Amino acid sequence: MVRQEILDRSAELAKTPVVERIAGIREALAEGGDEAQQLRRLPDWVSKEMAKAGLYRFAMPTELGGENLFAHGQIEAIEASAAIDGSIGWCVQINSEINSLVLRQMEPAFAHEISDDWDLLVCSGLGTPNGEFPGRTAKREGDGWRTTYQGAFASGCYNATWNLVLNPAAETVDEETGEPADASFMVPRGEFEPVDTWDMAGLRGSGSHDVRIVDGYVPPKHVLPQNALASTEHWENPTLRNPSQVPYNKAAVALGIARGAIDAFTELALTKTPWMSGSVLKDQPEAYIRLGEMEATLHAARAFVLETQADIEENLGPLDGGRSIPEWPLLRLGLLASTHAAQASRRVVDVIHNTAGTTASRMTHPLERKLRDAHQAAAHGGVSWRHYGLMGKTWLGEGPPPQYAEVKRA
Repeated sequence: MVRQEILDRSAELAKTPVVERIAGIREALAEGGDEAQQLRRLPDWVSKEMAKAGLYRFAMPTELGGENLFAHGQIEAIEASAAIDGSIGWCVQINSEINSLVLRQMEPAFAHEISDDWDLLVCSGLGTPNGEFPGRTAKREGDGWRTTYQGAFASGCYNATWNLVLNPAAETVDEETGEPADASFMVPRGEFEPVDTWDMAGLRGSGSHDVRIVDGYVPPKHVLPQNALASTEHWENPTLRNPSQVPYNKAAVALGIARGAIDAFTELALTKTPWMSGSVLKDQPEAYIRLGEMEATLHAARAFVLETQADIEENLGPLDGGRSIPEWPLLRLGLLASTHAAQASRRVVDVIHNTAGTTASRMTHPLERKLRDAHQAAAHGGVSWRHYGLMGKTWLGEGPPPQYAEVKRA
């Protein structure tokens, strides 16, 4: 069981809203974000500050030392951190998200065991490996498995205490059957290796490198079902039955980056006189017209996400007697809202950056990084522009995409 001291520590933290806690360490997060640009991952010290503030645990159940935040609270926390720095916000969302996602099908005893470490941080590299790699294979060994694996986009892997190998998404092949391994694996720190492959412009400091496991043994206790992210039967929070948790978290990062861009522009517009213009930027019609339009665009996109996730949570109802996943018409809107938020936020940052002029392109100005980060956030597969088409087809009679097709009661 999770120790009482961890439960008490989380309860004490929760007395201060998470957004206020983020504001209280704003300078540290900004400094850590700057350093992360050089390291291409979060420095250990800022990740520890984030863990200390509970930024990786807020989506976990209270009985595991979390804060049991629903979608609205999670989105607000991620937005607030991403407004300070995109890479910081990305790591807040992805690691708080995976810390809760892995609990969905996990045996409660194992969930308590891994949660009995305040610094719990689970990463997961699911993308196509970069460069040469040792393969993706697994074979049964007694009641456990032995696996060799490498995957990309394992954000936070240098700070992680566990790595999730999710099948069949990870395409780890069972050597005996030639089919995807009928299991997913939790691999502890020391048994997976970060591989330096993340050299990107946007979200550069997120540390989304590859992770590698070579001939590693996964004991039975660390084996999860193949569909490890299916709807939970153990935990009350509707987030752990919501198929759109991943998209709405990515949307929250994009919204936060756009919020930070507007704030940075507003500060600049009060003092900058563009070359050959003769007036301060704030007094120029294109500046205040565009600012008003982008504020409206951002608020509308944000409201769409919050409204749809609240509807989904209400539709899911309580764990006992509620739904295991939401009705498709509600889920469809939740997925569409998340995609729209990411794409609208990218446009907001594009317009704001352009309106700011050459100043915004200087490597020392916040808008330069926010432009890169906004584009990277909007490119994520969970919220990419392609989802407009996937969702749009369903209004024209096509069935839900396969990963969202099954709707049933708990």
